[in-house]
Amino acid sequence: MMRILGIVTGIFPFSESSQILKIISQDRAQISVIAKGWRKKQEPLLRFAEYEFNLYEPKEEGLYILKELSLLQNYAQYPSTSTWAAAEAGAELISKIIMASSDAPSYYELLRNYLGYLQTIDKNAILIFWRLFMRIFKLLGIDLNISKCSLCHTECVAFAYNAASDIVCESCYKETANKDNYHSLSQNAGKILSLLPFIGYHLQETELSFNDVEELNRFFFAYYYAHQKQTLKLKSLSVLGQFYY
Repeated sequence: MMRILGIVTGIFPFSESSQILKIISQDRAQISVIAKGWRKKQEPLLRFAEYEFNLYEPKEEGLYILKELSLLQNYAQYPSTSTWAAAEAGAELISKIIMASSDAPSYYELLRNYLGYLQTIDKNAILIFWRLFMRIFKLLGIDLNISKCSLCHTECVAFAYNAASDIVCESCYKETANKDNYHSLSQNAGKILSLLPFIGYHLQETELSFNDVEELNRFFFAYYYAHQKQTLKLKSLSVLGQFYY
């Protein structure tokens, strides 16, 4: 028997009476748990809720078995549908990360704080999703520098970026002979990128278009691919983007 803290990121039917839970746990990273007979219980399990679980460990690689649980924090309610979509996107993003058990507490706390903060937001939650992305990069050891031009090393607002998502200022972009190697950013997208480390102070005033959302999503995916050599696809992010048409 083991006791862990965990946040439920997915619930799937397993049989007429049982469910499979996908959990980000505090000390064992990502685990799968079978909740036998739970579909017949009156109290439903909640996605994005934090529980204390009592589990039987699997005899071999496989599913943990749920004995009992207690609800610690309910992160299943949000002020708007778009904020719910941002919660989906953040949980899906963290679930895609291959994390060692030693890193599990950091990712767990990151997800916990993210979901809790979203419960206070009714607008522009995608900005908090991008800030989450930046914090994940830091945990992965590939910290994203968005404040300095990669060529002249001066403080700047990003004007363009290359395949490695190294940003350049407007002056360096105009002077480079290899413009085909760069993707330009709109003025608004560049400004938003520069504000992300402290975006909580600018949530209400920031205006976002669908093009801004598409540009910045491409930027973050390009950075992930350049440093992890893996293509990242998030189904929930396409849903979140629909709120900015």
